[in-house]
Amino acid sequence: MFDFGEQLKELRKSKELTQEQASELLGISKQSVSRWENNSTYPDIMFLPTLASFYGVTVDRLLGADSDENEKTRKQYLENIEKACRLGDERTAFLLAQELYARFPNEREVIISMIGNAYVMGRHGKTEEQKHCLETAIAVAQRFLKMAESIEDQCYCIKNIAVCYKLMGEQKKAEEWANKLPTIWQGVEAVHISVLEGKEKYSIFQQHLHGAIILIYRLIYAFAENPDISAAERAEILEKIPVLFEMLFEKDDYGFYHGYISRIYLEIARSSIDNGEKALDYVEKAVKHARERDAVTPSKHTSILFSGWEMKPDEWENGKSVCQRTADLLDNSDFDPIRNDKRFKEAIRALG
Repeated sequence: MFDFGEQLKELRKSKELTQEQASELLGISKQSVSRWENNSTYPDIMFLPTLASFYGVTVDRLLGADSDENEKTRKQYLENIEKACRLGDERTAFLLAQELYARFPNEREVIISMIGNAYVMGRHGKTEEQKHCLETAIAVAQRFLKMAESIEDQCYCIKNIAVCYKLMGEQKKAEEWANKLPTIWQGVEAVHISVLEGKEKYSIFQQHLHGAIILIYRLIYAFAENPDISAAERAEILEKIPVLFEMLFEKDDYGFYHGYISRIYLEIARSSIDNGEKALDYVEKAVKHARERDAVTPSKHTSILFSGWEMKPDEWENGKSVCQRTADLLDNSDFDPIRNDKRFKEAIRALG
């Protein structure tokens, strides 16, 4: 049988608050909190939305109304959203996330799903619908920022707000929000090096190394987009990225990183198109790594820095294999100068 007082008590304890602290934050007496948790009295019905919002739950959940059914509903929605993302159906994922958010606007997992899917839906193009999706992501993130307790969640909100403003063409706002974030040297990765103890810290260091690899990858890639450099210089810069992976992973132990390497080789080929043989060499390398990426399954790394660390796929799978995405990219007119070459045709066939 549902116990309202016990529910309130558990919610308060989950926030690590005493009755006195909860009463002070809610602007009510400590006696009221005590009586509610003892089921001696109950809050006024008009106060329930405030109480539910304070504890980050729906009024239905606060009252225990169909709590099991609500949990089942949330779980089913999230599974359907994840399935739509895997299939590359961004619109369905966004619409499902909207429906879920309307029902459970204070649930962290639901909020993050809403922000993420609104961003994904709005990141391509300049239509009114895409603008609406980005504005939705910003509005939800700003609301979550006010209620988020962890620094990680706060940074997640700020990052998404900045990127969405960038996609909307509001450069000044994008930079203002981005500048609110701490530098890497003030982040958890740098501090963990100094404060963590025990053998467990090394698995955390592996996680941080993963983040550092992706950051360096993106920084080099972004630097290579400098319009003041030549195509040859761009290729030279991009060639540094595979060297980074080779240094960190022995014996081709790249796992899902094969996808990143394939994309970089494709960009090097594009930048080297005036040198037909070099471009073809890199197209073949891109295809090889695309095939390797699609053959990878979740398992453990064996290279010394990542030994035992689980290989995981990209966060956002869009339903297409890396081979399919590579074939799409090779269909670009940039590759027309080498399209009729036998090696190029064989590379396309190898993609299936």
